[in-house]
Amino acid sequence: MRRTILAAALTALTLGSPACSFSLDFPQCRNKDDCDKGDDGPVQTCAENHRCVDATDLPCESNEACAADFGDDFVCGVDKTCVNALSAECRAVHWPSDTSRDKVVFVGSIIPVNPPYDAITVPLQNAIDLAVGDFNTTTELQGGRKVAWVECDDGGRPDKAVDAAKHLTGTLGAPAILGPVFSEAVLKIAQDVTIPADTFVITPTASSEQITTLNDKNLVWRTVPSDVYQTSALRDYILALDPLPASLVILAKDDAYGNGILAGLVDPVGVLPKVGAFRYPDPTSFATGEELLASYGAIIGQVFGTAPDTILIIGTSEAANLIAGYIQAWNLQNPPPPLPRIILSHGAVPTMELAVEQFSSPDQMALREALISLVKATSPIIQDPNNFAGFNIRYSIRFANLEPLTTASLSYDAALVTMLAMATVKGDEAITGAKIAAGMTSLVDKAGVKVSFGGNDVAFIKTARDTLVAGATVDLEGVSGPLDFDLATGEVRANLIGWDLVAKDGTTDVPVIHQDQIYILNPEPSVDGVWMDLP
Repeated sequence: MRRTILAAALTALTLGSPACSFSLDFPQCRNKDDCDKGDDGPVQTCAENHRCVDATDLPCESNEACAADFGDDFVCGVDKTCVNALSAECRAVHWPSDTSRDKVVFVGSIIPVNPPYDAITVPLQNAIDLAVGDFNTTTELQGGRKVAWVECDDGGRPDKAVDAAKHLTGTLGAPAILGPVFSEAVLKIAQDVTIPADTFVITPTASSEQITTLNDKNLVWRTVPSDVYQTSALRDYILALDPLPASLVILAKDDAYGNGILAGLVDPVGVLPKVGAFRYPDPTSFATGEELLASYGAIIGQVFGTAPDTILIIGTSEAANLIAGYIQAWNLQNPPPPLPRIILSHGAVPTMELAVEQFSSPDQMALREALISLVKATSPIIQDPNNFAGFNIRYSIRFANLEPLTTASLSYDAALVTMLAMATVKGDEAITGAKIAAGMTSLVDKAGVKVSFGGNDVAFIKTARDTLVAGATVDLEGVSGPLDFDLATGEVRANLIGWDLVAKDGTTDVPVIHQDQIYILNPEPSVDGVWMDLP
């Protein structure tokens, strides 16, 4: 009988009843250190009932609380649960140092900063770092908010750019994205992610003409001019060569950028002389380096077989590899034929010096001297004569004497105009892509307060912000030049520069990039112009 009563009592204690919550279910944890840190499962914390709870199962109200419970990288996400601000593509969050994490607005960037693009893209990302720091240390958005920058890397691949954009918009609710840097990726994220998500996108370098005609709800902007101008400039540059090419070969990257310019050059009118055109794959499309070399080698073999006297490369940093491949084929000939003139589009301008410096053995000095006189390029003017020098000094100090190169001005300006447009959103109102786009109208008023991104300090940022907060307008002169955005297209218009290489003073074989010509556009709406020598 006693055993029966005891068994019944134990059963009651174990199972409980609606009137009794007593249980032998012991606590799982005393604090968050007793729970899973995420190495083999989801990140957890210890809830009030001493049970380990997944981050995404715990409702949240603040970034600070999520960071306290789950670690520095956790924030209160769009779905009001604690989420990791990092992802496979988004690898760092840069918080303002003097502001609560609950008084920030996220801005994301999508830039591939690893090989093969790092020579071009690291300065772009550094300039964003500089711009966000300049803004946060000088002023703030309305409502006492500052900017938290989420740094993402798409590896130069549109699919990875989409993944990064989905994380920035769907997980973190970032109203603005700086980048991507390639046209293909901008077109992809805009159509698949950012336009539906009401996210403002401003790219510093994606120049394809296709971006102009996007049905983007005014959400896609850029600080680099459209390729419609560069196509005209390249055509006129080639037609002005002396002697005129007898055999011109165009090597175009097989993406929106390369194909767009190629289509504009090789037109039915047949303005250019004899042209051979070859498309080469994006270097990130190969699984191994061996596959890339095999593919590029086959293309170079075809190019070499045409005996070109002029080669135009429409691409980015991979242009240096294509030049190396051509020189390798050239060097195998006995005797080697005359070297061709080599012209680069604007995406490869930052690699002009590298294209020559890569031939570094003692027996290649004569080759280097020859290439210095043969490698040319064109690009939009993206260095303001009054503002770039001060920016260059601040950049070099901030990044240990690194040079910003030609394109860093574009991403600095893109970041600053985005934050200034955000500053037009009043009080604690939610900042959205549409509101940022609306704020851009206050930045392009020729009758507004003149604000120049010049000098060695950044007081101009507070001047611009305070003017906008007061309800007035500004007229911005950026590091890259006048920021006269067309409000219908979100684009700027700029003259172009012709680049060549000269030997560094005191040497005959150390290349230094140099401006030697300018392409003056005819009055709007013309897309062509005239090349003139610079003094």
